[in-house]
Amino acid sequence: MSTIDNEILIDRPPEQTWLILGNLADVPRWVPGVTSARLNGMQRICTLAEGGAIQEQITDLSEERRYYSYQQTVHPLGLKQSEGTLAVEPDGKESSRVRWHAQVEFRDAGQEAQFLPMLEQGYAAALQQLKETVERS
Repeated sequence: MSTIDNEILIDRPPEQTWLILGNLADVPRWVPGVTSARLNGMQRICTLAEGGAIQEQITDLSEERRYYSYQQTVHPLGLKQSEGTLAVEPDGKESSRVRWHAQVEFRDAGQEAQFLPMLEQGYAAALQQLKETVERS
């Protein structure tokens, strides 16, 4: 299992950051390549620009503590396992820090070598887009 850890500082209070991050259907605003997202209970289905989809089960959600966890049950890369947690924490008086901890397991080492760097870049790009989106709002 490979771990991907990212964090970013956002120049807005945690409450403002959570308004966007905590809106589970709003991921097209900040995840590059996601064109739409819909919720069916605690299942989120994200449609990708190239036509594929990611299906996620939201396994834990806390509005009060500003975090959620997910398991990806369907992924276009055919991952053996994929799960993660996104959390918003205060960082100073008017800033917030978003942490994204994810674990992915590939079906084989060749797939890991090919796709892990792409996933790492994608997660970092999503957090950068989140920062820009929150700071514009």
